[in-house]
Amino acid sequence: MSDLDIIMQHWNAFEIRKYLGTPLPMSKNAEREWLESATKHSPWKDGKIVLAIEDKKTGEFLGTISLFDISPQMRRAEFGIAIHQPSNHNKGYGTDATGVTLWIGFHVLGLNSIYLYALDRNKRAIRAYEKAGFKHVGVFRNAIYVEGQFQGLVAMDILSEEFAEQFPPGTLTGGP
Repeated sequence: MSDLDIIMQHWNAFEIRKYLGTPLPMSKNAEREWLESATKHSPWKDGKIVLAIEDKKTGEFLGTISLFDISPQMRRAEFGIAIHQPSNHNKGYGTDATGVTLWIGFHVLGLNSIYLYALDRNKRAIRAYEKAGFKHVGVFRNAIYVEGQFQGLVAMDILSEEFAEQFPPGTLTGGP
């Protein structure tokens, strides 16, 4: 909750929100309620886990990363990430947080598959997901309406066995 003011500084910037599938701004009260609920999520009870991304040296809040729609039956989950302040993009924070979250999903929660959707024009994100090991599954054409036009959504996933090639059980990801 102590990060709420920092979250609100950049969270409603259209340049961030247009890639999240929720381009409309959120009020501080709505974000407060979401943050309160996110701190109480249980992966198996609520089907989601939301974590803060922080700078390891300073503890500065950078964004959030999550696994949601966790299905114990299908052993899969959807992945989401947002680095809020544009000046923190392209610094490796997302890559590190993605690796840690995939490790949690596969080696702690026992998931078999983690998937995501990205706007087809969000090339920076797609390259980052490819770097993390996600593979292209397909494209939902004209799936989302942003900036006055329909955009495609790229579907990507990574399997437990693919992640284990780089980070087998018993190994760690993410630096000190």
